[in-house]
Amino acid sequence: MQITYATGKYTAATLHKRPHPGAPLLSQLLLGEAVAVVEQKDRYSRVLLPDDELEGYVLTDQLVSVEEDVYRRQLEQPAFALELFCPIFSDGFGMPVTFGARLPGYDGIQLQHAGQRFRYSGQALLSENLTADADVMLRMARKWLFTPELKGGRTPTGVGAAELIQLVCRLVGVQLPRTIPEMSRLGRSVDFVVQCQPADLAFFDDGRGRVDHVGLILPDSQVLHVCGRVRVDPLDHYGIFDRESRRYSHRLRIVRRFLPDATPAVPVRLETRPVEVPAERQQILIF
Repeated sequence: MQITYATGKYTAATLHKRPHPGAPLLSQLLLGEAVAVVEQKDRYSRVLLPDDELEGYVLTDQLVSVEEDVYRRQLEQPAFALELFCPIFSDGFGMPVTFGARLPGYDGIQLQHAGQRFRYSGQALLSENLTADADVMLRMARKWLFTPELKGGRTPTGVGAAELIQLVCRLVGVQLPRTIPEMSRLGRSVDFVVQCQPADLAFFDDGRGRVDHVGLILPDSQVLHVCGRVRVDPLDHYGIFDRESRRYSHRLRIVRRFLPDATPAVPVRLETRPVEVPAERQQILIF
């Protein structure tokens, strides 16, 4: 049967570069995320993720065929899961759901997925309640601390630098492309570091002019980013200072703002010397 529209069926389906199990990981398709099916080839479907125009191959049996109205609703008016891990339960079985998954037909208690009714008891966010709130964005990002790095990963078992920023921004109503260079060309430029505010995005280059890293600016001269793991490090005018190696790991290139300006302005103080923040202050809960 030819599928035109579909959503992710399981916790996280691997999106491959080619229709082969050994092909490189491009990304992951979370439960409930909508895709357009471009082509079906043997066991694989070539799919387009409309949110960021990314194409790749996923096993067809890891997709749920849906009607166009469901596809549109999951794109434009989804309910987002906010827990790092929280299962959904039917009468017969349960399945883990991760942060950023989209809960089809969610009414606050139940959802309809793959022809079955499931219960979800975790925190969720309806599209109509999305707010461009810097504090909420920072709290959601901190939930990911110590998650291992996985380029292309989008779950708490492994996440990439761009993928984490994209997931967190989407939950405050900011939709970003999947790659760091594309992200760095959007938003509003913050011309002077003294004008930085919490939840601004800092972009870093590789020393040859290519933007290749991104982090979320926190108060107290800190940045949350993915380098080996999700971590918080000191940030100053030069870049990210790695506490462990006692050297700069990334050179600051540009700062972009995607949320409204704070009123009154709440600038982030970027020290000329890194400020140490105790580990116990690095992680807080969302609510």
